[in-house]
Amino acid sequence: MLDVVVKLVLAVVLGGIIGLEREFSQKPAGLRTNILICAGSTMMMALSGIMIGGVPVGAADSLRIAAGVITGMGFIGAGTIIQAHGHVHGLTTASTLWAVAGLGLVVGAGYYAIAAIYTIILVITLVAFPLIERLIPHRSALHYHVRVAGIEAVDDLRRTAAASRIKLDEISFRKENGAAVLTFILVERLARARAFREKIARLGEIVEIRVD
Repeated sequence: MLDVVVKLVLAVVLGGIIGLEREFSQKPAGLRTNILICAGSTMMMALSGIMIGGVPVGAADSLRIAAGVITGMGFIGAGTIIQAHGHVHGLTTASTLWAVAGLGLVVGAGYYAIAAIYTIILVITLVAFPLIERLIPHRSALHYHVRVAGIEAVDDLRRTAAASRIKLDEISFRKENGAAVLTFILVERLARARAFREKIARLGEIVEIRVD
């Protein structure tokens, strides 16, 4: 009983450390969620040891418990991922929940030193790596809605994109409120996307440009 209590307390502490970082980052899966996941997976692993009468954690039954927890967390993580307007949100949150479940399994298996080191690695990844990511130029998916004077604008737009070595996706042409609207998706670094927007703004057939 004492061993299980120690494991659960440690799971609450280590899961809480990850949860606090998520709270400070204002993420939907915060302190309570991470503590519950860490403590829950710890309890499942500890329970497997109790049910098989103290057989070492490396036994097949314990390994099946661990596999079931990780698989179940995959479904929970998938529920936190949202795709909207060509952008995917929640991948880091889903990955964090999956990693915290693994942390709980490590604690439940009794590897306390490894659990502490693992927690430090997770915190460093969540806190320090976003600072590094900001230094790396990223491509963004931008949705363009271009009001044009005529269908000829499609050919001019394609020629301008080819000259700029920019690929346009999902190009469509429709009538909207009595005007012609050309829509497409541009996946590019912001600086190059801005330069391309300035080029197409100078085309004679372009009346209005809106970017989502």
